[in-house]
Amino acid sequence: MEKKILWIISFALIFILWIKAGPFKNDLDDTQDGASETSSLYEESGEATSDEKNYFKSHPIQKNSPDFAAITDVKERKKAFFDYLTPFINEKNSLILKDRERLNALLKSNKKLSTKNKKWISTLRQNHKLKKLENYSKDDIQALLNRLDIIPASLVLAQAANESAWGTSRFATKGNNYFGQWCFRKGCGLVPESRDSDADHEVRKFNDARESVFAYIDNLNTNAAYKKLRASRAQLRQDKEVVTGLALVHGLEHYSERGQAYVEEIEGLINYNKLWRFNRSQPKPEQP
Repeated sequence: MEKKILWIISFALIFILWIKAGPFKNDLDDTQDGASETSSLYEESGEATSDEKNYFKSHPIQKNSPDFAAITDVKERKKAFFDYLTPFINEKNSLILKDRERLNALLKSNKKLSTKNKKWISTLRQNHKLKKLENYSKDDIQALLNRLDIIPASLVLAQAANESAWGTSRFATKGNNYFGQWCFRKGCGLVPESRDSDADHEVRKFNDARESVFAYIDNLNTNAAYKKLRASRAQLRQDKEVVTGLALVHGLEHYSERGQAYVEEIEGLINYNKLWRFNRSQPKPEQP
């Protein structure tokens, strides 16, 4: 009888440990990756990766942005704003598409991953907040592809215009921050004038506008708050449809405390300013 009781207790303990280990938990695709993400709505838009920092050093740009406030004609100011930011958006999306092309080639190949490719995939997965593994299946590569993808120029420009008041806000002019990204280390940015007394966040400072664009796109591609946006984008890829700002905008309900009202405002900016026209000049995606 005692042996039977001990056997039951042992079985129960094993079962509890099995449940806690999470046998159903995985990060095979971006529609199921919530458990692998530790970010939140107000997560810090992290520092540039080492690869990005090296890229910025080897590809310097003119840091001074136009004085948008000095451009009194609204149409001219908007044109200057779009002309200034669009090359940075296309630059980031081009780098993303180059990585996607290499990943898709590995995905289609039946060859065993080389040590070099494993290391490269591990770095990309870490940068995109996915677990580093000893070996990578095709599902693991697909999970990375679901995060490593473009953000359409129309959406980037609409949010930049909204968050930076067309490049005239204090955060844009003093901190090169066009998207309201936060940081949580004292001195890492600019303190918002309306910040609550018990709050400790700052609005992050960037060396230039390009770094702000890169960080914003990285944020949408990694933050748990935008899982819906990534799922919509992955579905568009699967259906061989064009990835547009209007198709992804509904995944931004967590970008602002205003929720749906914010989404509708960004959607309105895209439509009113016909920002979809900038998608035509963005880099072309890989061929199916």
